[in-house]
Amino acid sequence: MMRISTAALYQQSLSSMQMQTAKLAKTQNQLATEKKWTSAGDDPAGFANAQNLDQLVALNAQYTDSANGAQTRLQMSEDTVASAVDLVQHARELVIQANSASQSNSSRATIAQQLSSVRDQLLALANTGDGQGRYLFGGAADGSQPFSWNGSSADYHGDSTVVTAQVGTARFVAQNDPGSSVFQGIAVGNGTYAVSANSANTGTLAISSATVSDASAWDGGTYTLQFTAPDQYQVLDASNAVVSSGSYSAGSSISFKGTTLNLSGTPAAGDEFSVAPAGTQDVFSIVDQLATLLSQPQDTGAQRAQVQTALQQGLNSLQTAETHLTDVRGSIGTRMNSVTDALSMASSVTLSAQTAVSDLRDLDYAEAVTRLQQQMTALQAAQQTYTQVRNMSLFQYLR
Repeated sequence: MMRISTAALYQQSLSSMQMQTAKLAKTQNQLATEKKWTSAGDDPAGFANAQNLDQLVALNAQYTDSANGAQTRLQMSEDTVASAVDLVQHARELVIQANSASQSNSSRATIAQQLSSVRDQLLALANTGDGQGRYLFGGAADGSQPFSWNGSSADYHGDSTVVTAQVGTARFVAQNDPGSSVFQGIAVGNGTYAVSANSANTGTLAISSATVSDASAWDGGTYTLQFTAPDQYQVLDASNAVVSSGSYSAGSSISFKGTTLNLSGTPAAGDEFSVAPAGTQDVFSIVDQLATLLSQPQDTGAQRAQVQTALQQGLNSLQTAETHLTDVRGSIGTRMNSVTDALSMASSVTLSAQTAVSDLRDLDYAEAVTRLQQQMTALQAAQQTYTQVRNMSLFQYLR
């Protein structure tokens, strides 16, 4: 039979009591912090997983901040472009109103002033700030106003940089639109070609509309529609070669090279109209030129015909500008939707990560309280055993 000395029993009881005390202290610390562990040594694998999840939450917080900033800027840009579309529509309404035969030189001059006001309002929109000292449409050079008016057109002082915001893992969204791509580079006329009347014309012929009847036949050349007599015309190319000719009667149309010109009035021999590829302008110049046009007197039939031709081209240019700005607005809206999706994704990922971290790190309070009670009971038992062992000796037995 193996004998166990009193000293061994004493040490065993003491170790048991110390172990129970350590367990109890750990549980009490867990209850105080409401955490399963407070250091990597408590649960190395769980600690590492929680750290990785914490980093994921922090990264998504950065994505969320970036996305919120982009969303704010895009919303301001969308609102601004929407206002610009409204102003261009208003300009078209004013031009249509001014083109009425009931208008006088004086009333047209008043409308011209209103168009100048529209131009100034468009410039103000193009120079909209973000409320933080930056300008929405300056590209990366957004520290100063991007546009200024030089008297006949707008000068752009920004750059063409598109600034992107990272709103998710490998997910970037353009958060700005340089002013050069929003308010400049707008095709004049019908977007394919533009028509203008020779200032020396003496007839009453005006071009009421100019359309593309066959895009495949249009070669992008420059042509001159020339009337050799009130009822005869010819079309010359840039080298003065005749490419088309025929008879003309009031109210008819003339077609060549995929273009169709609808005419009204009577030309005089020698009257000419230019048909050339559509150039580009900024929206401010388009409106300004219409204002200048309406300021001109229309006292003779020839003057009215020239102004009407120019007004019709101006209306086409405004329509092109409206379409362009509407497309820009649509692009901004698409990006706003992308940012909204990214915010939703970041929120979902963050919630999942936080839930996983909570499962790893947070204490099950009810289980810990039950365990505490069990450990206190075990400690009391160990203490009683220790006391009994400590009192075990021959002298105590003989007493």
